[in-house]
Amino acid sequence: EQLFGQAVKHHQQQLRLAKQLEDENGIQEQINAQFSLGHCYFEQAMKAEGEASEQLFGQAVEHHQQQLRLAKQLEDKQNNIQKQINAQFSLGRCYFEQAMKAEGEASEQLFGQAVEHNLERLRLAKQLEDKQNNIQKQINAQFSLGRCYFEQAMKAEGTASEQLFGQAVEHHQQQLRLAKQLVDENGIQEQINAQFFLGHCYFEQAKKAKGKDAEQLFGLAIEHHQQQLRLAKQLKDKQNNIQEQNNAQSSLGRCYFEQAIKAKEETSKKLFEQAVEHNLERLRLAKQLEGENSIQKQIYAQHWLGRCHFEQAMKAKGKDVERLFGRAVKYYKSQLQLIEKLTDEQGRLRQQDNAQFLLGRCYFKQAMKAEKEAAAELEAAAELFEQDNKFFQKRSEFLKHLSQLTLKKWGIYFEWKKRKYKKLFKDNKENLTSAISAILAILNISPIELDSTPLAHYTSPSVCEKLFGIVHDKNGVNNKEKDPVDKQQASPMRISSSTYMNDPTEGEGLLELLNLQDLELENKVDCPDYNAFFACFSSRVNDLNQFRLYGKENGVEASGCCLVFNKNGNWLKEPDVSVSFRSMAKKGDEYLREQPVEADISDADLEDANLPLYQVAYIAYKDEYLAEDKCRIWLPSEDDKKFGIQLEPVGKNSSWYDFRISELEKALKQLIKFFKKKTNINNENRKALEYIRYLFKDFAFRDEEEFRLLKIEQIGSDKIEYCETTQSIYIPYANARDIVDEVILGTNYEKSGKGRKAEAFQHLMRKHYPNVKVSRSSLPINANPPIKKD
Repeated sequence: EQLFGQAVKHHQQQLRLAKQLEDENGIQEQINAQFSLGHCYFEQAMKAEGEASEQLFGQAVEHHQQQLRLAKQLEDKQNNIQKQINAQFSLGRCYFEQAMKAEGEASEQLFGQAVEHNLERLRLAKQLEDKQNNIQKQINAQFSLGRCYFEQAMKAEGTASEQLFGQAVEHHQQQLRLAKQLVDENGIQEQINAQFFLGHCYFEQAKKAKGKDAEQLFGLAIEHHQQQLRLAKQLKDKQNNIQEQNNAQSSLGRCYFEQAIKAKEETSKKLFEQAVEHNLERLRLAKQLEGENSIQKQIYAQHWLGRCHFEQAMKAKGKDVERLFGRAVKYYKSQLQLIEKLTDEQGRLRQQDNAQFLLGRCYFKQAMKAEKEAAAELEAAAELFEQDNKFFQKRSEFLKHLSQLTLKKWGIYFEWKKRKYKKLFKDNKENLTSAISAILAILNISPIELDSTPLAHYTSPSVCEKLFGIVHDKNGVNNKEKDPVDKQQASPMRISSSTYMNDPTEGEGLLELLNLQDLELENKVDCPDYNAFFACFSSRVNDLNQFRLYGKENGVEASGCCLVFNKNGNWLKEPDVSVSFRSMAKKGDEYLREQPVEADISDADLEDANLPLYQVAYIAYKDEYLAEDKCRIWLPSEDDKKFGIQLEPVGKNSSWYDFRISELEKALKQLIKFFKKKTNINNENRKALEYIRYLFKDFAFRDEEEFRLLKIEQIGSDKIEYCETTQSIYIPYANARDIVDEVILGTNYEKSGKGRKAEAFQHLMRKHYPNVKVSRSSLPINANPPIKKD
């Protein structure tokens, strides 16, 4: 913002000086200054959100309108027209980008204004005397008009969408007709562009359509992309020729892939095979490109080859399943190897995360499919077993075989997860890091495992209002309607310090299990170097006990708000597992000699997006009142039951849950054995425990069914912020408005004070955050009177 501000100042000086020049040159320089000012505000608007973005787009439009007004004053007719075209382009672009950010009627109106400016641009282009320039400017205007209708069609549904796609196609056909009038290489390039956009229009329309309509539209898309490929082969510049062929093969591959997804059985199989053919050709072409572009294009090709085989495996049966999953894994691993060669660090890390997610999904889905197929096989064989004299023996052998097969698949997925955590540690021949990596892999819940399981975060009405920028002081509201919502004042969610959590023994349960109670670690009174920070969630959505314990305001029971995440299964991103512990992995730290690549990243936003989610395990102390079936694991052994471990299932897959329980028991026994043999605990081993000790809580809190986004940060770090109201420290996490699916208001929300009304909250949310559902809890609980403050 400061740099944009400085740029604006200089362009304002440029404009002031331009006004002092005489004749045509003065007008020309003013046009340049107005364009630059408009462009500054435009780029700022693209980065901003909400009201701020609208205001910046408004300022950009003002300057481009001044640019247009000045252009009309130029005496040279052809220069006058050219400069008007430039201004109309900038105005059309402002309204187009604004329309892309807007929703509903506001978006439609803005698209309409963008179309008006591009139609005027087209009219002006026809007046240019230079024939080739005249055609080129018309092509550009037709493209922009086609894009306006295309993006509107993507937002629309039903008949409205079909009509808008039709208008987009008309303009791209005009673009193609004009492109054929251009001479030399440029004419071929413009035809390629037009053929691509025509194919893309039909492709997106086909994805929305069904049955025969979809088939016909895919067919039209393929025709245009084949024309695109034919034209690409005519380009004289070798690298451009290969690049454009690569693009055409990509589009053809996508057409067959999407058709295959919609189709069934043999038809689907043949379409997948065609998609693979085009992507293999795409890979071959990518290897002929030069520099990093070659690597990136190979990465894309490997990704789509993996995707084709993965989706085919999901539809396949029998022996084909194993073969297809195997090929998908092969291509995803090749993709990862190529990503390592990229020089842009942040781009490399994002792509690694994505590729790791796809690889993990392959292993996970393969295990689930193997289990499903095994169950079907057992059912089919049951009748045969019953007719056999050796029924029980054969059935037992068969079950054992199927069980081993399923366990093997889960084992592959688990080892993949575990390897990611082993990178956090230096080479250690002892069993400590192996056990800790296993525990982290077991308790980490990946997006695949969480799937669409909803999670809740309970908070007070006041905090909920801050998260969504609802302010009661209207004088401070930057909002033209003057209702009490200012998105610019919305606070991010917080990852809070573990020091003042409701469990006074936070982080100590595991130490007691390992008989290390006297170990001096953080969160003790000796001012630690590091502290743990959590954002806490529960699988108990709209739960009476959670409403009673958390978020109540003025002491009123169940007056808080339940924020619901992940209803659509799209909240979590594939995590960078090092993010939680990066502050302990600084170079030079005696604990981590070998650094994973991730340790050098400094982008805080990327870190927040990639924080891993962990499920909390609960430690019980054996006594006469605790039923043994409350815990699946007993330690140190079944014969000596002192501590029980409870871990709830996540999702509906019981065999994966059983596998996790089994591996957790092994890892904890490994830890107990390791520390039992130690007479002295060195600093390296003490620090290793920091990675996992906040993932265990006392059994008394088991009803919370808690999940945590965990981050350990060095005290004094710039990432930690201080809250003056609560006199506590925290780390900002993310904007709630972007990730919350629903807000459930507690039964006694309206009794929490400040004259709150549920319908008023619902109105404001629906108006400003239409994607966030608002509902009211009807759980049966009376409200105690608010606590009076002296």
